[in-house]
Amino acid sequence: MEEEKLGGLDADNCEGIMNTYISIDELIASLSQLEPGEWIYTNINAWEARPEDTHFFYIPWDYIQSLEDNEIYLDEEDLEMPLAVETFSLKGWMLVSSLNNIVKNKSSGGHGNKWFIYEVNYYRKNDTYRT
Repeated sequence: MEEEKLGGLDADNCEGIMNTYISIDELIASLSQLEPGEWIYTNINAWEARPEDTHFFYIPWDYIQSLEDNEIYLDEEDLEMPLAVETFSLKGWMLVSSLNNIVKNKSSGGHGNKWFIYEVNYYRKNDTYRT
């Protein structure tokens, strides 16, 4: 995904608004401002191939519900998603609360992004935290 393709989707962090993050660092810096029960979406193929270059999307349920019928589509899992992100092949990646737990361990242990990527992948595979 090229940065210019994301134009118009960026927004200040606040509830009820869709946000995009173009790096792991940007996502991590914003997590504390996001609702813990909401999902972060990404293109899973991009994450698996190049996690450092992956773009992330915070799309709150309330935001999706505020859209008109002609502004949404059903994804492969029959979940409503904003039409504006249809070309990105997004899937639910991680809950904000799960990411917050990993980030706490990242910060307290002085770990870098490679560690963060490993921990996220471990959690996604095993549905439990390694540390």
